[in-house]
Amino acid sequence: MKLGLVTDIHEELATLRVALDRFQHAQVEQVIVIGDLLKLGEQIAETCQMLAAAGAIGVWGNHDFGLCVDENLRREYPPGTLDFMTTLRPRLEFAGCHFCHVEPWLNPERIEDLWYFEGPPDHPDKLARIFAATDCRVMFAGHYHKWLAATPDGLLDWNGSQPLLLAPKQRYFVTVAAICHGSYAIYDTESNLLTPWNERLPD
Repeated sequence: MKLGLVTDIHEELATLRVALDRFQHAQVEQVIVIGDLLKLGEQIAETCQMLAAAGAIGVWGNHDFGLCVDENLRREYPPGTLDFMTTLRPRLEFAGCHFCHVEPWLNPERIEDLWYFEGPPDHPDKLARIFAATDCRVMFAGHYHKWLAATPDGLLDWNGSQPLLLAPKQRYFVTVAAICHGSYAIYDTESNLLTPWNERLPD
């Protein structure tokens, strides 16, 4: 199954449109958003419309949390926006993969955990808590705004400049770079190939 992965959109409509067009051309079967749709709210309605039209599913991020769970804040946004935002979950397991905006050992239903950041998982203890948090072989996150991949043995020498084969007998934690900086990915669960895309954005 081909999954189209987008995260940290922050209402960047131009690149989101490019990504969704590429997903359609590549015959992606499911678009998954890994959180942080919101920036200032000025284009969140259009962001949600595009994702809803693409049949996207996904999880909320630290910037989305209030809009997804706070009834008072929701009154400030049109119903169509809420229709999509309220479908977002704290975590998602789909096609054998685990999706959460932050590292999977954190609790995405706590705002403190959603904003937590202690640098990349470059220490055995950091990696251990990630891989102990779920039994899924492949875990995807956002939040870092950069490409990163790790196995239980350590960080991989990979920066999103080329495809990455996720070996079937190995476990992986992968962060997808931010679409607001021009990045997104396609993951084929049958071939185990993760293909990153990095668009050049206008200055």
